[in-house]
Amino acid sequence: MTLTRILGVISAVAVLAMGSVYANEAAEPAKVQKSERGWQADTNQDGKISYEEFRAANDKRMEHHFKRMDANGDGFIDQSEKQAMHEKWGARHKVKGEHCQKPDAVKTY
Repeated sequence: MTLTRILGVISAVAVLAMGSVYANEAAEPAKVQKSERGWQADTNQDGKISYEEFRAANDKRMEHHFKRMDANGDGFIDQSEKQAMHEKWGARHKVKGEHCQKPDAVKTY
């Protein structure tokens, strides 16, 4: 074999190897994205969230919130339950807001 053929074969192998490495690196972001917040809705693990998956995840979240607000479990949110949850959430957000107003507070955002 001549030197040019040897270099040609080596170049071809190098190009194929680099293509394989690039393909593996391109697949990595999909794995990272799935582990990020919000990818739990991808129930079939295909790297995409369909409308049905999106809707099912949000229905589950809404059901959870409704059950938290329906303190007596009767299937309805009455005025007192609504007011109690509003006060609970307001108190929590007020504390967070006060923390941010302190001059020595460490900002984490």
